[in-house]
Amino acid sequence: MRRIALIGATGLDWLQDPRKREFVDQTAPSGYSIVSYMPRYGTHSVESLVDEAYNAPYILEQVVRASKDRVDAILIDCACDPALDAAREVTEIPVVGMLRSALHIALTLGRTFGIITLQGESLVRCFEHRVRAEGMAQFCRAVEFFQMPVLDIAKYPERAQSELLKSCKDLVEKHRADVVVLGCTGLSHYIDLDELMRHSGAPVIDPYLAGLWTAVTYVEMGVAHSRVAYPPPPKKEITEPDVLTGSFDDILKCD
Repeated sequence: MRRIALIGATGLDWLQDPRKREFVDQTAPSGYSIVSYMPRYGTHSVESLVDEAYNAPYILEQVVRASKDRVDAILIDCACDPALDAAREVTEIPVVGMLRSALHIALTLGRTFGIITLQGESLVRCFEHRVRAEGMAQFCRAVEFFQMPVLDIAKYPERAQSELLKSCKDLVEKHRADVVVLGCTGLSHYIDLDELMRHSGAPVIDPYLAGLWTAVTYVEMGVAHSRVAYPPPPKKEITEPDVLTGSFDDILKCD
């Protein structure tokens, strides 16, 4: 049995939600198990660059832990791809970002894409930043959002679905996006993806599924991220907070 480590990106264990747990179990490919690694600390959602930075060391701590457990691939469970490039530096095991996977898949299905996310301008800026970093700004028609905090999706799933229906159609008809990418993995287990595609007339990419199947592809092909592109960090003296003491000794601390 192959194992994919699902690295949480927040200080909240999302797998305590029965619908999330069921979704993760049901979408696991045959011959694969999904193993959960949750940060010990962090904001309870990722909705800004500040949230990403605050949670990054605790995400990386779990990446190191999963790497020591010799899982077959590592998947960061957030559509903002927090700490993705840093995570690739600390392990030779393939590390997959959900947004990066979704954007590249989108451009195999159409010429342009749009992103729909939640809450407000801070989260929009996160995605605009990631799109530019991926060199895909010329293909991105728009990043839209509807007013709902990430933590409210479980409370109002019907409203989330309704808002997504309108937003997906708007991205296709108004902004001329060929493909729609969902900008939150908290939506994955609450929305009807088929209805979104029927209503908008375009492919709609769930970042969780995009990341999961990218991870499986890497494992089956026997490849991982390039150590030329992501070399190990140089070792040095470090000043550590008590909660992280020892977590990065093999990665960062000089003998």
